[in-house]
Amino acid sequence: MAVIKHFIVLLMMACVFQNNACAQYAIDDEWYNNPLGFEPVNMHTSMGFIIPAVAVGTCLLLTKRDTALAHRLSIYNETGLGWGYKYPYSFMPQNNTGINFLLRRFMSIGVEFDVYAPRDEYNKTIGFAIRPFARFYAFNRETWRLYFESGGGFVYFPTEYPKPTPQDDRLGTQWNGTTKYGIGSEINIAPSTALMFGVRHLHVSNGNTKGVERNPSHDSNGFFVGLSAKL
Repeated sequence: MAVIKHFIVLLMMACVFQNNACAQYAIDDEWYNNPLGFEPVNMHTSMGFIIPAVAVGTCLLLTKRDTALAHRLSIYNETGLGWGYKYPYSFMPQNNTGINFLLRRFMSIGVEFDVYAPRDEYNKTIGFAIRPFARFYAFNRETWRLYFESGGGFVYFPTEYPKPTPQDDRLGTQWNGTTKYGIGSEINIAPSTALMFGVRHLHVSNGNTKGVERNPSHDSNGFFVGLSAKL
C-alpha cells in the first residue's frame, strides 16, 4: 500500500509541471471510457510520456538503488484487442514486442515496438509504432506482479489515418502520436517465463501538429495477453 500511496503523490506532483493535452475530445466522451482523461492529468499524446518520465525521474532522485535486485531485464510479446468507443467504433488489433528494465522493485522502464491494424467502415491500414513506457508495481513478488503502465510515442501509417467520416470530416495524418496506459499482471508459469494479461486504453492523434482541422483521433479500450521472459 505504501508503494501505491507513493506513486499517487508523484503523479500529483507531475501534474503541476504539465500543459494541457493537445488531443481533440468528442463532446459525448464519458469519464469511464478514459479514466485518466480528466484535467489536469489528461493522459493523452505528450502527457502519456511526460507524466511517467517526471515520476520516474523523481523516484530515482528520492530513492536508493536496490543492489539485491536480480534479473532486471526482460523481454515480452503480447497481443491486444481494442474497441473504439467513438464513431466509427474502430476495431484495433495490435501486437507489441518490448524490453523492460527494473530500476527499483516498484518501478521499471522500457521501450515497445508496436503494430496496429485499425479496422472499420472507413479505415483499413497498418501502423508501426515505438513507445517508451514506465511501470509502477503495486505488488512485485517472485511469482507474480501487478502494475500500472503508461507511455507515449509515435506511430506511422502508410496512408493518412483516420479517414473522414459523416460525423467528422477531418483527415488525419501519416505520423501520429500514441499513448497507452492500463493495468497489467504477470504470473510465472516457469522460473523465467510469465503469462501477461491486463486491460488498457489506447489513444492515437497528431496533437494538432497540422492544426485542429487535421486532428481526428482514435480512442479505444481493450485487453492484452502475452508472454514475458527474464534475461
